[in-house]
Amino acid sequence: MVVYISLIIFLGLSSLQPPVQAVIKNNVYSPLIELVVNHLKECPLNFDNWTMELSLSLSYEQQERISWNIPWARLLEEGKSSLELQKQLNPVNSLKLRLWISLYWYLKRSQLLNVVLLSNFAQELINLRRSKPDMWTNSLQNMGQSLPSFLRLLLQSQRLCLQHKREMLNVGAEYHLELGANSNCSIWEVHEEKEDHWLRLVNVCDDTSHFFISMLSQAGSHFLFSAPSNMATHFCVINGLGFFEEASKTNIGCQWLLNDCRFLHLI
Repeated sequence: MVVYISLIIFLGLSSLQPPVQAVIKNNVYSPLIELVVNHLKECPLNFDNWTMELSLSLSYEQQERISWNIPWARLLEEGKSSLELQKQLNPVNSLKLRLWISLYWYLKRSQLLNVVLLSNFAQELINLRRSKPDMWTNSLQNMGQSLPSFLRLLLQSQRLCLQHKREMLNVGAEYHLELGANSNCSIWEVHEEKEDHWLRLVNVCDDTSHFFISMLSQAGSHFLFSAPSNMATHFCVINGLGFFEEASKTNIGCQWLLNDCRFLHLI
């Protein structure tokens, strides 16, 4: 109990507020939760450092208990937007990571996740899995499994095969069409783009062959764009002939399926 009281006093001083007056009814978590809420509302410049200090001071179980009891509905009602909270909680330390996961599940349960929020969550999960494997946990795995199938695919694989939805032809190097994914030239590697929510697909055999896909398009089929813009031309197929077509309302023959090809043998 002495340790908890010392921690509360330390947190009060660190947040430039008067020390928390008491541990109410022997519950250390209520004042801690309120401190986190206040910092989320005020957006202090030292929020990353402040949460890092808490990450080092609190056990895993304590961080979990605080994160899962944040009143997200109250924060939203008081003027914080979901997107603002999401950006504020970029998971750079263990406490922010748990707060970020807690926010995701609250938004999902409340049916407040839109395509932009989902794309942002997916991009961060991809970065964590590939750049910070030491931070990858079962909680993040479960979060990834709850994403729409397209975003789940991007999380699992950086190598895709592109199959035309109607004519079932695969596109390979130099935009050559073939029946089936028969070689590594059928593989397209996924690269991040500077433009928000866009990914560049580059053919393994020919790096001049590339497409762009939008992470905001989370349906079962997708357009292959010539540039990172919804107004760019699409790659289409009609009667076995592949060509780029101007964006239109119909887009007949321009829908593609994205398949996991990480297990296709590389020659």
